[in-house]
Amino acid sequence: MTQYFSNFPTLQYKLPEMQNSLLATDVTKRFVLRDFYRNSLIDFYRYDIIEGQRPDNVAYEFYGESNLDWLILLPNEILDPYYEWPRGQNELNEFIRKKYGSISTAMATAHHYEQIIQSKSSVRLPDGETLDIPERTLIVDQTTYTSLSPSDRKLVTNYDFEISRNDKNRTIDVIKPIYIPSILEAFRSLY
Repeated sequence: MTQYFSNFPTLQYKLPEMQNSLLATDVTKRFVLRDFYRNSLIDFYRYDIIEGQRPDNVAYEFYGESNLDWLILLPNEILDPYYEWPRGQNELNEFIRKKYGSISTAMATAHHYEQIIQSKSSVRLPDGETLDIPERTLIVDQTTYTSLSPSDRKLVTNYDFEISRNDKNRTIDVIKPIYIPSILEAFRSLY
């Protein structure tokens, strides 16, 4: 992300206890990439992040430059890669241990309760292809949960919740490389 901030304007910043002011990057200015591609016909690749990959690795893989990692993060509205980028299994386990005390505590503690509205199923189409229909659930309170039959309810533990959230972070959109020069030009012209 260092290249992303390199073109930002700077400002003089002075704290009351300081004698001299500092030159600081004005991070209040933002390049809203969404506004840029909303007005264009930009195509994306759907990409599943491989365990251990970082934004700079993905940028290098698609654009040949690791310092374009901000073009991986911004279209996916990832503002905090520490929490919004998928963790590897060891890193995720360590995060869970720090947050909940232990893996076993996270597995034994309810995060929330769900009512199953539609069970997961599959349908065979006339052409022979199988269409998977995902499970649909509704978050409910504990009283409602206990009143439901076991086949109509689902307990989501803290561990399940963290695994699911991490898996959702794994699939991202990557701007097709053909559009990168025009995005970089628009970015440079703003700053």
